[in-house]
Order: sequence, then C-alpha cells, then structure tokens
Amino acid sequence: MKKYLRANRAHYAGALVFVLISTALAVALQFFKGDVLDRAIAGEAAAAAQYALLLIGSILGEVLFYYGYRRMSDRFAVGCLKMLKRDIFAGILRLDWAAYQTRQQGALVAKYSAEADTIRARWFQMLPLFWEIVLKIVFVSAALFVLDWRIALITILLLTTPLYVPKLIEKRLQRATDAYFRAVEDDLARVNDWLRGFEIIKNYSVERQILARFDRSNGQVMDRLRQDTALGAAAQLITTLISYLSYFVVLAAAAWLVLAGEFSAGDFFVAIGMIDQLSYPLISLAETIRQLVAIRPTCAAMERFIGQSAGGGAGRPLLRVEKAIRYEHVTFGYTAGRPLLRRFDFTAEMGKKYLIKGPSGCGKTTAVDLLLRYYDVTAGRITVDGVPLEEYDTTYGAITVVRQEAVLFRDTLRNNLTMYRDIDDGRLMETLRSLGLGRFAGGKALDGLITENGANLSGGEKKRICLARALLRDTDVLILDEPLANLDEETAGKIEQLLLSIDGRLLLVVSHQFTPERAAAFDGVVDLGQEG
Repeated sequence: MKKYLRANRAHYAGALVFVLISTALAVALQFFKGDVLDRAIAGEAAAAAQYALLLIGSILGEVLFYYGYRRMSDRFAVGCLKMLKRDIFAGILRLDWAAYQTRQQGALVAKYSAEADTIRARWFQMLPLFWEIVLKIVFVSAALFVLDWRIALITILLLTTPLYVPKLIEKRLQRATDAYFRAVEDDLARVNDWLRGFEIIKNYSVERQILARFDRSNGQVMDRLRQDTALGAAAQLITTLISYLSYFVVLAAAAWLVLAGEFSAGDFFVAIGMIDQLSYPLISLAETIRQLVAIRPTCAAMERFIGQSAGGGAGRPLLRVEKAIRYEHVTFGYTAGRPLLRRFDFTAEMGKKYLIKGPSGCGKTTAVDLLLRYYDVTAGRITVDGVPLEEYDTTYGAITVVRQEAVLFRDTLRNNLTMYRDIDDGRLMETLRSLGLGRFAGGKALDGLITENGANLSGGEKKRICLARALLRDTDVLILDEPLANLDEETAGKIEQLLLSIDGRLLLVVSHQFTPERAAAFDGVVDLGQEG
C-alpha cells in the first residue's frame, strides 16, 4: 500500500497541512472563549469584544481549513482507490488462462469491488483521520500543560486508557474481517454462477429454490458482517465508558482548582472545552486503530495478489511461425496416471490447413491448449520452427484462437472487430461481406452497440463476427475450436467454405462436424479417436 501513498503524497501532505492549521485554530479558540468570559466578568467590555472577534475569526478559520482538509483527504483516498482498482484489474489480466479457470469469478469480482472499497474505507481514509486525531491530541495536550500541568497529566493518563482496547482484541478483529471477506467472495461466486445459468433457472422454474440458496449464502455473509461489527461495537462501548469516566474525574479536578482559588471561571471553561476537544479524538483514535489493525491482513493479501507473477514460464513471446509446429511423442493428462494424449505425433506446416477431429473427450481441444501454453506436456515435446515451446512464455503473438462459445463485448461492432486497433473501415466491411454479414458493412452499423455477449445478435451472426475478428488480426496461425457448433446446416456450410478459402497462414480446425467431402479438402486430417 506504500506505493499508493507515495503516488498521492501531494494530497496527503495537503490534508495534513490543512488539519494542522485547523487544529491549531480549534485549540486557540478555546482560550479565546475563556478570555471572553473572564473579561466579561471583570466588566472589560472592549477587551471582551476584541477576544470575541478573535474567537469568531478562529471559528471561521477552523471551519474553512477543516473543509480543505476533508477535500484533500478525500482526493487522497480516491486517488489511492483508483490506482488500487487498476492494479487489481491488471493482476487479473496477468493471470494465464489455466490459472484464471481455477479461480472463482465471484472471488475476483469481490477483490475489485468489496475488498477494494473496504480498503479505501478502512485504510486510505483512516490514515489522514489517524493523523488528524494525533495532531489534535498533541495540540490539546500541549495546551493543557500551558493551562495547568496537573490537569494535563490527569487528562492524558485517564483518556489514553481506551487506546489499549483494540490491541487486546487484535487477532479476533483480524479473524472476523478475514472471515467476512471470504464469505463475500463465496457469495459473489454463487451469484455469478446463478446469473450465468439464468436461462436454465427460468426454464426449469427453480426461482424459489435458487432464492432459498441465495438466502442461506447471503445469511452467512451477514452473520460474518455482524460478528465483525459486533467486535467493533464492543470495543467502542468499552472505550466510550472509560472516556466518560475519565471526563468526570477531570471535571472534578478542575472544579476543585476553582474552589481552591487556583482557577478562574474562564480557566475552568477552557479546561472543560479542552477535555471535550480531547475525549472524542481519543475515542475516535481507538476506533481508527481498530480499523487499521483489522484491515492489515487484507491489505497484505491484496498486495500479494497484485504482485503475483503472470505464470507460464520466464521465456520470450512467440511472435512468428515461419516453417512448422511439431508435436513429438506428446503425452498429457489432467490426472496423474490417466493420459488423455499418448505419444501424440503431428506436424503442421505453415500455409496449410489441418482438421483435428474425434469424439468428445478425446483430447482435441487439449492438443490446442498445449500449444497455447495453458499446460505443459507430461512427456515428449512441442516445437515451433525447431525451438522447444517451453522457451516461450506466451504464444499469443503468433496465434489467434476462436472458441466454440462466441464472446462479444458490450461495445460497438467496430471495437469488437478491431479490438481497439486502428483498422481501415474498408477492410472491416470487406471482411464482413466475405462472411455473409453485408448488413453490418456500413458506418452506422459499425458504430452500433452490441449488447452484453451479443444478446442482440443471432447465434450465427455472433459466430461469424468472432471469425471476422480473428481474420482481421492476421496472425501466422489461426485456430478454430468447434466453429460449426450450434449452427444451422446452411450457415455451417458457408463457414466450411470460408475456412477452406483462407490462405497464407497455418489453419487448425478442431471439429467433429465437418462434412466428409469438405474434410477431404484439408491438407491433413488428424483423427484423435484413432490415436493410441
């Protein structure tokens, strides 16, 4: 978290300067109040009026400088949160696909939303508040010594007692906060899962059952939240009771000094005002320390997540494929002792087209995922132009993959096609027409909005737009994973023809649906159902 403080140190320093001046004025006005009272009692109207003007000026100054402090501290907290959320999202993007698949999406969303916002509230906002309170305690304590050293010692001794309460329950506070965040992550993961299966829920009419499961999950989150807040409330109750007891002790001491003739009415008034100035900050300091203590493990876990490596190895990116990709005696299995691919041999040469077919579960997609460096082979090796694949940390630079599920973003058609690269509209429209998407080949259509995951398009249109996006990327290798799935016969036939017309790159088509006559047009057909 230190880097966020350094990056926003100007606002942080500004907040401290403003609160320093505001606190100094708040202490000064306590003395001015006493002077106004003493001069009024003594019948010194002119002097009383002068001190009254100083009092009013101090009040205005305190309010204005405190406003400046709030603005600066808010800018500091928002600036830190902005950087933190960017780092969280960047950390998610750095995950390789295999690592991403093992994580619950709800847990990642929780980090970006609930955890980030809580760190803002309990860390970034608490840091300026901590120093605001400390400065007020220092100034008021110094002022009390100026007033009377005995009152100062009694006040400081008694009112600092509540500060030890958060330390006594530190571990319980941290455990409660951590349990709450884990419950939030699990709950968001479940909600995200249910929303993905929204159509199934409606189709099976299980809204009531899903709502019952949501109630249980949401109830667990609220139970954890109640436990967390209950500890905070208990700590604050103890500190408040101790502070009020201390307040009455100091009040009695000040009254005794008045009776002993050592305090004037104004001095008593100043002492009570100072105690008020000090008691609430000390109660607040205990709560602030509690928040900082409780959130510390969460901050540490967040830093570990943000700083994690991208995975996949420490090599270089693969940018070109000039000759061939070779699978040499490749064996791989997701479970030890149960290989999905056994001594698989396959050579794919640049400029040629290959069909990888076979029944479901035979390893077609797995063979592609190995090439994409999602997993490492158990035995054998894969080479690109003779270089072992493990020397590359990523192969995305040379390979474009189109999966069975059409994925589109909530953005314009143009941005979905270009993926935010600068591509001429003429090329976009030409590619769309070649795929039978002529109705989208126009400036107005290109600027039209595609709703979330292409909900305003047909299944065939989504498939072809994804294919157009892949063709526009123009990498050396194009992989199409089940491109004919869920398409009607006419659309599937058009896609088959289009794929066979692609030239100038290495084409790998993973499919068990290609018609036999068109399958014969490939340069090579690999039937994994006959392997081993």
